[in-house]
Amino acid sequence: MEIHSPSRHSFRHRTQGSVLIIVMWVSLGLVSVTLYFAHSMYFEFKAAGNVYEGHQAQQAIDGALRYATYLLANLEEPGTLPEVDTYVAQQALIGEATFWYIGRGQESSIAATPVFSLVDEGSKLNLNLATQEMLEYLPNMSADFAAAIVDWRDEDDEVSENGAEGDAYGRLNPTRQIKNAPFDTVDELMLVYGADPLLVYGEDANCNGILDSNENDGDASPPADNANGSLDFGLVEYVTVYGKVPQEDEGEQNSGNTNESGEETLQVNVNTASEAVLSVLPGMDASKAQQLVSYRAAQGPLGADTEWINQALDDGDLTQAQEYFTGVSYQYTIDVAAVGKNGKGFRRTQFVVDTAGEEPVVIYRKDLDRQGWALGQNLRQELNQFMQQQRQR
Repeated sequence: MEIHSPSRHSFRHRTQGSVLIIVMWVSLGLVSVTLYFAHSMYFEFKAAGNVYEGHQAQQAIDGALRYATYLLANLEEPGTLPEVDTYVAQQALIGEATFWYIGRGQESSIAATPVFSLVDEGSKLNLNLATQEMLEYLPNMSADFAAAIVDWRDEDDEVSENGAEGDAYGRLNPTRQIKNAPFDTVDELMLVYGADPLLVYGEDANCNGILDSNENDGDASPPADNANGSLDFGLVEYVTVYGKVPQEDEGEQNSGNTNESGEETLQVNVNTASEAVLSVLPGMDASKAQQLVSYRAAQGPLGADTEWINQALDDGDLTQAQEYFTGVSYQYTIDVAAVGKNGKGFRRTQFVVDTAGEEPVVIYRKDLDRQGWALGQNLRQELNQFMQQQRQR
C-alpha cells in the first residue's frame, strides 16, 4: 500500500491556489489596463470629434465672411445697411456646420435671444471725433472719464478739466504711458485713466447684446452685475473708431465728413443710430431721438435718404443737429458665431469691413472664442434637443 504524505498533498494544493490567485490578479490587471485604454481612447475620440467640429465651425466663419462681403459689395444702394430679410442671418448652413451673424437691436435690455444681422458702425459715436460734451451724455458716462478720453486722444499734454494726462498715468501701479493719439480700437478704452470693465463693457461680458444667466447672478460669476433682470450696457455699445464717408471730388476719393478746412467731422447714420446715440448730438435730446427712431421704424427701409427727419418731429428745430446726420455708412461689423455638425466646436470671430473702396476690405479682426457661448440659452437648448434626436436615430 502506497501512503501519500499529508504535507506533500497540502503543499500541492497551496501551490495550485497561489497560481490561481496570481492568474486572477493578472487577469484583473489586464482587464483594468484594457478598460483604462478603452476609456482613454473614448475621450481621445471625443476630443478628436470636438477638434474636427471646431475646424468645421472655423471654416463656416470664413464662408460667412465671404458671404457678407459679397452682400456688401453688391448693394443696390451703396452705403446702406442691407435689410435683414434680404440675406440669411441665422442658422445658415455651410457644409455640416451652421453660422449666425450676431447683431444689435434697439438696446433691448431684457432680450434672451440675440438679434441676428450685420452691424452698422456708422450708427455709433466716433470716439476720435465726438466732443467731450457729447461723450458726457452717453449712458453711465462720468465727466471725469469723458475728459480722460479726450486727453488720451489729443496730441498735447494739457490736462482737460477733470481729465488726465501723463502725470496721472505715471502714478498708476503698474505705470503706463498716455497715448496722445487717436483711438485705434474701442477696446483701447480700457487703457484710459479711470476705466473699469463694468464702465466699458457693462454687464454684457460676452458682447452679444442679451442678458445671459451669468450676467444676472450678482457676484456668483463674472461679470459683477446687479441681478435685476435687465442688461446694463457699457460704452462699447455706443461708440466706434470707424465711420468715414467717402466722397468723390475731382476724381479723388476724400472723406465726406470733412469741413471746409479739411478737418474730419463727426457724422452719425440717422437711419440706423440708436436713441442713446442720437440724443447726445447738438440740438437733440431724448424726446427728439425717440421720435426719430419711432418714425423710421414705422416707415420701413429709408435707403440713403435723410429728408424724412424733418417730417418725423412734431416740433423742434434740427438746424444744429443737421450737420451731424448722414444717411450712408461704409464700415460694418460682421460678428460671426458658428458650430460644427453636432452643435459643438463653438467658434466666434468679429470682423470690421470697410466698403468705401472698390471692394470690401477687412480692417479689423478679433477672435471671441474665449468669451464663451453667445447665442443665448434658448438656442443652446434647441441644439441639445437636436443632438439627442440624432443619437436616437
